[in-house]
Amino acid sequence: MAVAADARRDVFEDSLNENNGYEIDYEAETSAFTNECKEFMNKFVSKIFSGSEITQEEKAQFGVICQHSPARRWFARYINMQRGENKCVDEITFFRLVQYFATVLFECHQADDFPPAKTLMNMCFTFCHVFRAGKTVERKEFLQVYLRDQPIWRALRFWNAAFLDSVHSENHSPTLPRSDWNNLSENDKHDKKEHHKNSIFGQLGTFANNMKAFGLPKSTCQEFIQKMSVIGELDKEQIALLQKTFEDS
Repeated sequence: MAVAADARRDVFEDSLNENNGYEIDYEAETSAFTNECKEFMNKFVSKIFSGSEITQEEKAQFGVICQHSPARRWFARYINMQRGENKCVDEITFFRLVQYFATVLFECHQADDFPPAKTLMNMCFTFCHVFRAGKTVERKEFLQVYLRDQPIWRALRFWNAAFLDSVHSENHSPTLPRSDWNNLSENDKHDKKEHHKNSIFGQLGTFANNMKAFGLPKSTCQEFIQKMSVIGELDKEQIALLQKTFEDS
């Protein structure tokens, strides 16, 4: 077991070549390297939330391996695991999250790697810190306030991919075969269609509010809503309600 661990570590460390010690070897995408990314991110995220010291070497390694999709994926997963216990964090943890989210989101944008970015987008509205001015004045701020300018939010293809993935994840029940669908009563067909439409409508509402919070242009938001409303077969009243979200933008 020790030999196997050493072998994985060698692959991980060999991916940092001699150019300043931290240039990536893109041919190191092996299962061993992926495992090292997982282990590294597990420890790194734990340090973020525990307040433990993060060394300069660890920060440099983080920046390098985030150029790889497995590292971005595991960072997002371990961050997501923390939300049950650590939604309201201290100031040091809060700004650590801002810093490392920015690094991963930048790499996601460069690589068109949308699943981890979608997770981090949701986490931007999850983790917060309560800033205090004096004994009585409190101001709660979420990560979103400090990550509004990330370029990935300006890419409509990110929102399209993230929304379709969200719809797919929400729809846990398998698609009915055509023969089974044809055997349903008209009332059952109508109920299933309405349930699907309402699910799409609710998720689009959440995405619309997120886009507005990130300060996206009104035209971009409306284009997204119109396109996804057509795909979701929403009715005119639902589309109008969604478009109202951006009236004051």
